[in-house]
Amino acid sequence: MDSILANIFLAVQQRLNSQLTDVKWIDQDLGQLEFYTTRPAVNFPCLLIEVDDTDYSDEGENSQIGEGIIQVRLGLTVYTDANNLTPTLYKEKAIDYYNLEHRVNKALHGWCDGRFFNPLMRRKSFKEKRDDNIRVRVLRYAFAFRDSTAMVVPASIITLPGLEIEPI
Repeated sequence: MDSILANIFLAVQQRLNSQLTDVKWIDQDLGQLEFYTTRPAVNFPCLLIEVDDTDYSDEGENSQIGEGIIQVRLGLTVYTDANNLTPTLYKEKAIDYYNLEHRVNKALHGWCDGRFFNPLMRRKSFKEKRDDNIRVRVLRYAFAFRDSTAMVVPASIITLPGLEIEPI
């Protein structure tokens, strides 16, 4: 894979898949949870990942430092209340998305793949306001990376034994 951002996405996806075996769908966020009239094309619980809001600064010689945000949306369906009269078993199911958020953060905060980016640092979490029965928590992680893919590599000078080149 040539793209640094694609490699970052794949590394985060693989990390979440290995750490959260009960999550049924981990994918790019392509708006799957925005289909309010039909059932979204995911299995629940789901994690949708997007590499978002990347800024670049120059290091020289076409090398750059990128600083960005990885956003993870946690989607769950809720079929019970969590009020004070709800039995504990149902209440735990109703608020399970908090536990999922905790486990996602435990898997990602401070983690890096050792190849493409520095450790991820959680910067924000919030609940999306929605008009359907899907609960969505959003986690945003800051990361940085070096992109040297556009650097100009000078052609090396090849010397052959016995061949002398006279300057002009």
